[in-house]
Amino acid sequence: MQEPVGGGHVTVLDTGRPRSKRFVMARRVMMWSFGFIPVFFVGFPLLGMLGMTPQMDAAAPLFAVRALIGFAASAGSGWLTLRALLARVAHRPYTVTSREAVASMALLGVLMVTQYDNWMAQMVPALWWASVVLAFPRREHRVAHVSLVLSLVPGALFFLAGDLPLMLGAVMLCYLVFWAGIMLLANWSLMLLWDVIGEAYAARDAQARLAVTEERLRFARDMHDLIGHSLSGIAVKSELAARLAERDPARAAAEMRSVQQVAREALREVRAAVSGYRDVDLAEEIASVRAVLVAAGTQVTVTGEDVTLPAELRALAAWVVREGVTNVLRHSSARRCDIALRREGRVVVVEVHDDGAQVDGERLLRRGNGLTGLTERVAAVGGALSASPTGERGFLLRAVLPLPAASSATE
Repeated sequence: MQEPVGGGHVTVLDTGRPRSKRFVMARRVMMWSFGFIPVFFVGFPLLGMLGMTPQMDAAAPLFAVRALIGFAASAGSGWLTLRALLARVAHRPYTVTSREAVASMALLGVLMVTQYDNWMAQMVPALWWASVVLAFPRREHRVAHVSLVLSLVPGALFFLAGDLPLMLGAVMLCYLVFWAGIMLLANWSLMLLWDVIGEAYAARDAQARLAVTEERLRFARDMHDLIGHSLSGIAVKSELAARLAERDPARAAAEMRSVQQVAREALREVRAAVSGYRDVDLAEEIASVRAVLVAAGTQVTVTGEDVTLPAELRALAAWVVREGVTNVLRHSSARRCDIALRREGRVVVVEVHDDGAQVDGERLLRRGNGLTGLTERVAAVGGALSASPTGERGFLLRAVLPLPAASSATE
């Protein structure tokens, strides 16, 4: 689906699968980064008040009332701004309504009216503006620009009416403009990086879905080509046999025997096609998993891919490699994956090792249907499959496949 974010659109595919640990970590970093914004909303006015001790002594009750109102307004405006930013990070449709956007602007105005003489509070509108132009709907941007200018008017009038030197006032104004630009650039950079991450994961999910769809279409075409002609022949011959049943029983029986032969041939072709569909080639599988791991940001090392194996073991070794890399992508945040094939005496050893396991091998063997089926395949040829952690975060899938007697004898 497509969702509006910051005036643009980002395509987000909900595949129903858990995201990788790096994706979740990136989202947490984004949320924590923006989570400090309400702290700044309240912290800047508080820091400014520390330098206003004479005013606090002269009009303590009124100062306390203004401070409480200002803090409440800044906290409310900061919370609404944070809510919009987090909705933006979550790639959800806007949950901040126009009423809430106006409320955030109004609370900002209350803050600046009550804290007009607090020079640190003048930094809050710039921070607010640098956030809402990225998080609020585009229709609210013009009002946000106006609100930024109006929120700075009370403080500007106070400082200009006082004994503040004109040059110092100009420097402070330039600093506020610079501060607003820096915050806008920082927030925009974070949002841009987050959009790139989201689009990359969406593209990878779309590519996976497309590959599955293409494989289904290919298999459907193969089935149509294989049995379409046979079924048409069966239909024609059976119809002819029905017509000849009374006039020429012998010929009708011959046609039915022909129908039986065509049906058996079609069944044989379907079984051969399904068997070929389920077989995998070791070289193609290694090339495929290497490309997928590299695309996922994982460094891949393959050793022994040119080792000589019997045909029946090459297919099984390819299944071991496929299942091992599938678990790397699904259950780990590995930065490195090593695939090794080697012959040790009368056995072939296939290993897939990664450095980012998040589950232990015994749980994976009990819970995963893929490894359960692979264990049965390996056991069927007299081999053994093991999955176990190695080191602090490493994980090793290891298959030991015995060589057929004929292959052992030729060594």
